[in-house]
Amino acid sequence: MGRIGYKYILPCFLLLLQTNCTEPFIVGIVDFENFLVVEGTITTEMKQQGVKLSRTISLEDFEENVEDNATVTVQASDGNTFSFSQDSATGVYLSNEEFRAMQNIGYILKISDENGNSYTSKEVFVPPVVEIDEVYTELVSDEEKEGIQVFVDSDNETGGAKHFRYEYEETYQIKVPTPSSLKWEIRDYDLKSGLYEIDLSYRTPEIVCYSSNRSKGILQTTTSNLAENKVLHFPIRFILSTNSVLRERHSILAKQYVQSLEAHTFYKTVKDLGIKGNVLSQGQPGFVQGNLVSVNDPDERVMGFFEASSLTTKRIYFNYKDFVFKFPPYFIECDSIYQIPNKLLIERLQNENYQIINWGEVGPVKEYIIVNEKCTDCTTFSSKTKPDFWEDGP
Repeated sequence: MGRIGYKYILPCFLLLLQTNCTEPFIVGIVDFENFLVVEGTITTEMKQQGVKLSRTISLEDFEENVEDNATVTVQASDGNTFSFSQDSATGVYLSNEEFRAMQNIGYILKISDENGNSYTSKEVFVPPVVEIDEVYTELVSDEEKEGIQVFVDSDNETGGAKHFRYEYEETYQIKVPTPSSLKWEIRDYDLKSGLYEIDLSYRTPEIVCYSSNRSKGILQTTTSNLAENKVLHFPIRFILSTNSVLRERHSILAKQYVQSLEAHTFYKTVKDLGIKGNVLSQGQPGFVQGNLVSVNDPDERVMGFFEASSLTTKRIYFNYKDFVFKFPPYFIECDSIYQIPNKLLIERLQNENYQIINWGEVGPVKEYIIVNEKCTDCTTFSSKTKPDFWEDGP
């Protein structure tokens, strides 16, 4: 169970009415309370669907307060029931079997916590499926910023979908600027004199790695007020030209979720409250009533939303060389240091994670060239495993 704090957030209640919304969303700004936070979206993708459960935290706290040991099920109107189990690594509840949300079938989320309290959602249905037409990049260059903007286009001229939420997964290649095929070992170190020998052996350098990031926050748009039912030139990711992730080949997987009006309005309300980081912040400065209620106590607050959404994806690749701007810097400074064997060298090798990239002799004294290990071996902060989807380019 979560802990209770006493920090005042704001001294009033607000009633926020969204235009074109069938039901108003109540936004309560009150003393901090401990209540359940639910993030659940099942989609038309065949996979283990996920539901995240947590408890609110006070504004001065930072650690996530995951709700453990709950019983989670999704009941479908066709008679199927899908059970979920908590993943020990992430704390998210994943369906025990893969399934996809189907058109014209209603879904209800049911939750029971370890204290026997039960919660249920309204019945939700999958909106129409809308394909992503194109994901593309453009170079943005003006007096304030320079970088790559990623856009999405989607044409739903003949369909009824009007509300869209976006996420992205970016994956980028890393190549170290100073690869080293040398491995070192300190031998015969004399603590009194500070003298020692360095034995060098050879290794296969880890030159190429791959890292990934996921989008944060809420990316939404609607076509309800437009003359044409099209999403055009919608920005989902901007990358400054000085960002090190642009040094090599880059990939963006755009995810488009078609939302119901109710889901769209809920997420817009949460975003307008000042969302930072995750889709729902447990330290949110206010309470937004979603489509979940307590079965045991109608007055108990439950924050969050359970939705069924149609999902389509599209991936693009691009390279630094596709654009005209200065080559981005590496993730850290990689200046080479020339060092003879002394206490400073052994300190840098053993305690500061430097690696030897070359050596030579200056008269009777050996001299070593060292750099930070992140400049010689990308596996120290990334992964050498190439993703299954990755396509090498020119």
